Amino acid sequence: MYIDISDKAKAYLQKKVAFFLSRSRVPRIVLAERSCTGANFRLFFEPASENDEKISLSDLDIYVPKELLNEFTGFNLDLETFFFASRLKIQPKIQSYKCNCDGNCGHAAKS
Repeated sequence: MYIDISDKAKAYLQKKVAFFLSRSRVPRIVLAERSCTGANFRLFFEPASENDEKISLSDLDIYVPKELLNEFTGFNLDLETFFFASRLKIQPKIQSYKCNCDGNCGHAAKS
């Protein structure tokens, strides 16, 4: 399975989906940045892209660009508390340390 999701994260997302679906927006996992500590991801509600894979989790659909699924093999989603607010925690099943920095960290992507 490409996405493993906790019950708390699923309930959180279902509330958001109920609001955004009426605006033709779907939950999409996107790559936020690559850094020396690994890739970071966000979930946005926006129109689906034609290169997205639709992943159905019983009564919840999440869209992920196919190239992210190929590189990271899937994601674990959970809910965490951050400064008294809940936020979605997205971790790849396999982390990629291909950063885009100019430092000598040893992880820089080779061209």
